[in-house]
Amino acid sequence: MFFCFLLVLFHSGSAQEKPRSLESYFSQARELEAKEDFAGAERVYLNATEAFPNQPEVLKRLAILFQTELKLPESIDAFQKVLKDNPQYPEANFFLGLSYLGLNQFDRSIEYFNRELEANPKYRRARYYMAVAYQSLGRKIEAAQQFDILVGEDPNDAKVWYQLARLYKSLSLQAAKQLTHLDPDSVLVLAIRAESLAEDERRDEAIRVYQEILKKQPDFAGVHFALGELFWKTLQNEEAERELRLALREDPNHPMANYYLGELMLRLQKPKEAMPLLQVSVAGDPSLTAGQYQLSKCYLAQGQFQEALNLLLKVVEEVPESKMTHYQLAQVYARLKNGEKQKYHLATFERLTAEEREKKVEKSERMKQMEDLDKQDAVLRSSQ
Repeated sequence: MFFCFLLVLFHSGSAQEKPRSLESYFSQARELEAKEDFAGAERVYLNATEAFPNQPEVLKRLAILFQTELKLPESIDAFQKVLKDNPQYPEANFFLGLSYLGLNQFDRSIEYFNRELEANPKYRRARYYMAVAYQSLGRKIEAAQQFDILVGEDPNDAKVWYQLARLYKSLSLQAAKQLTHLDPDSVLVLAIRAESLAEDERRDEAIRVYQEILKKQPDFAGVHFALGELFWKTLQNEEAERELRLALREDPNHPMANYYLGELMLRLQKPKEAMPLLQVSVAGDPSLTAGQYQLSKCYLAQGQFQEALNLLLKVVEEVPESKMTHYQLAQVYARLKNGEKQKYHLATFERLTAEEREKKVEKSERMKQMEDLDKQDAVLRSSQ
């Protein structure tokens, strides 16, 4: 009788035992990984592979854990097992590519990143690391192409823009070095040097180098515009006008050449001459708000108040903190007899001017404080 009771009790206990679910294995493994008990998590995944031998997700997670432990050959073996029966299993090709990348097997990593992208073209991490692999192989153009795709999809990805900036800078330096090696006395080398000087705002030196280029090759494309821009920025009006007009002979629709010359004509009180130049500039580059602003001044001078208003409203929408745009709007609304809007934009102009003045005062005070601290440090050092 007692034996029968034990037998019933045994079967009752056995009936209460339920098979362990796959999610329970995953949950336990995640807890161990969070505690950085990777060996324990590994044992859980291995047990799960025995309990669920045909479940690729278990092998994939085990392979990712191997990556975390930097057991890259083991991770590759596990990923390959996943892909043997499931060639496009989600993210398996990507992570396999990462393992090959970690082993500096860049060609293999690119192969698997490509496979991931075939299944999911929007998988940004696969494309990003493929670009990294191309860079590691010295294939910078192909790397740049991948980064270009990424910023095309998301223009706000600062990390990718950073990589692109570094890459293009490297390509530029490499190209300049190679060009100098091939032909150290060429005008092309001089042009690169002049551009570099201009970027560093060493304008007088840049002007001299561009003028040297014209002596060697008078028809070198783009030099007249570059010189015109430099003369415009240094307020050398006569020289700027001459070079910009020569630049427009090369390219009559050049947006910036038309803008600089149009602005110069306004500076010289010639709005009729400025207007067609600025119209071409704005048509060629609708995003050039400075061109729209200057063109509005032409319309205002010609009494075309509605045309001036339309342009200024576009500019203030793009650059709401532009105090001079608000001032110009106040002038236009005064001509249109709209006192309410005239007062609004005049008040905005005055507010922005006051804020700008306050910022300058704050900056000046900070600079004075820094100078005072420097003086104190100098006194202390001299007394020691």
